[in-house]
Amino acid sequence: MKKAFTLFATALFSIFCGISLFAQEVLKPKVVEKLQQNVFEVVVEKIQDDPLTYERELPLDRLPYHIRMDKYDSIGTAFLLTDGHFYTAAHVLNIPHTSLLTKYFIRSSDGAVYKIGNVIKFAGDRDFVVFDVEGFDKKNSKGLQIESNPKTNSSVFAVGNAQGEGIVMRNGLLTSTTPENRNGAWQWLRFSAAASPGNSGGPLVTPQGKVIGIVAMKNSSENLNYALPITEVKNVADNKGELHAECYYNIPNIMTERFYHTFDFEMDLPQSLETVRDECYEAYRQDTEKLVQKLTADYLFTGKESFTVKDPGHELLNTKYTPSFPNIISLSDKGKWVCYSPQKTSTLKIENNGKLEAGMMMGLLMTYLKKPDNVSVQQYIENPKLMMDTLAKIFVLTRNIGAEKITITSYNEPVYKATHTDNVGRTWLISAYNIPFADGIVFNYALPLPDGIFNLTSMRDTSTILNGVNYDFEFLSDFVIANYTGTEKEWQEYLSIPEDIYPRHAPLKNAAITVADNKTTISIGPMNITCPEDIFVVNEKTEIECGIGYRPDEANGLRIEIQQLTVNTLKNSNDNAILAISKDYKPHEDCVKAILDSYEEVKAGTIPFNGEPYEQDQKTAIFLPDVKDDSITVFGLVYKGSKSDIIKKNALILKDSIK
Repeated sequence: MKKAFTLFATALFSIFCGISLFAQEVLKPKVVEKLQQNVFEVVVEKIQDDPLTYERELPLDRLPYHIRMDKYDSIGTAFLLTDGHFYTAAHVLNIPHTSLLTKYFIRSSDGAVYKIGNVIKFAGDRDFVVFDVEGFDKKNSKGLQIESNPKTNSSVFAVGNAQGEGIVMRNGLLTSTTPENRNGAWQWLRFSAAASPGNSGGPLVTPQGKVIGIVAMKNSSENLNYALPITEVKNVADNKGELHAECYYNIPNIMTERFYHTFDFEMDLPQSLETVRDECYEAYRQDTEKLVQKLTADYLFTGKESFTVKDPGHELLNTKYTPSFPNIISLSDKGKWVCYSPQKTSTLKIENNGKLEAGMMMGLLMTYLKKPDNVSVQQYIENPKLMMDTLAKIFVLTRNIGAEKITITSYNEPVYKATHTDNVGRTWLISAYNIPFADGIVFNYALPLPDGIFNLTSMRDTSTILNGVNYDFEFLSDFVIANYTGTEKEWQEYLSIPEDIYPRHAPLKNAAITVADNKTTISIGPMNITCPEDIFVVNEKTEIECGIGYRPDEANGLRIEIQQLTVNTLKNSNDNAILAISKDYKPHEDCVKAILDSYEEVKAGTIPFNGEPYEQDQKTAIFLPDVKDDSITVFGLVYKGSKSDIIKKNALILKDSIK
């Protein structure tokens, strides 16, 4: 969720005491001293435990000494006024978001650290917080005074923890005021004094050291910074906290809309900072969850905007799918439901005949992990670390240490594991991995398949993952079209996974591949065929692929059926033999002409669907249709160089075994 201006980014550096005086008007020593006594860094405790594994030992000795030795990260600025309270920007304390960083302090120019205590008042849209500090001795720090009527074009100084390296004071002009965007309820102060990441929450002062505003944000398109007039704090009721946020919410695969939304919340104060952050985040999370549920309801398969409701003749409901790389059903910016996959994918071969194919789409990483021969799908299910270590080979994240980039090789054990059953009945495995140095999370949805795992992966800041991406992935999972394919050996391994470890999708619940009396019986969904060895040999390298189709469903709007079974003895070889069973339902009358015509051609027994063998590309093929009122089932058999009488005889034997 974005504001009109870019908030100052949090700086993950520590203190370097020093004063920069770049000014045409120089601050007097007494003013400098007073500012030093009353302006503070806002710091958080560093996370000491790093769960990540790197390609090599981190060269932390190359960091500046004060950063290496500091137990805190410096993230912003605060200041004390003569009313005895401390002030900073709300976004410095990460209200209303969540974070891996939970303990907030202020640090004085002499290095003393004090825990932030109770919050007295705050406002999210005005971007300020008034708070107290535990154990702070105000003997030397009496607080800064306020200047209520600053003059345009007068000299001002931005005082703050620039770049996280200590309090600096930089000169400029108070150039103008500008109304806040929503309804002009107050005027932002615009100033030209330099301000850097870490300045947020610091005071904007006159040459006499009087506070006129709280540094808040900058305009990314010009060299001007913004501060909230300090007098605006009085326009929020005492002992009250309020949040008002305006945003546009995007559903990743719904490209026709950006949904406008406002979030409002109030709470009574004073309360501890921990309580304030927890309650604000929980209110924000609940609001986002309700918003997502409301918005997505129209686009689910039972929703009024779904193709299942608006367009029963849509191709998605009248054809079969065997995508080599999973697709996502999306509503394009032209208002048409279509299937998308990444335009560009990269492939990485891994040991023992495994490979990773990956592509970016909709701001997330999509990966299809074709498992190595020596690893089973069950091992990936039971050990998400193993799976993510494999993904790390292509989902490359680095940590910057000085000028060096050190690659992360393992996220190690997940901090969170769960499952999600999508609206077509597939079980997804959810896992999350903390990235402490970036206050971020790697978030993953995994769909086990016979030959490997399909993954949706995102790495974002902690709050965006836990209150945004999680909802996106839950919604997107319904719209993924994934193929069920694998060798006979891979299918046997997949089908042997106990239900309590991984519950298979309904069409595969009773699937089985059995060998007895020199015959192999393949039963997947409604497809059931027995192959005698002297007619069609199935071994552990035989490729078995299931094409899926979508059918209307009263409860969920849509269900997945197995509508095609293809068995290929030697895939990618000219010596292969192929058998296939394919079921096509009578297309809806509003379906595209090409699908309607194709169905009628098969129904009419048009060549090659006339039940007679034909030769093409040094192979002989035959297709035997079985026409019913509302569907056609076609059995096909392809041999290399076989005589027509032999293939017809064998095809009839195999077709007779179909149940």
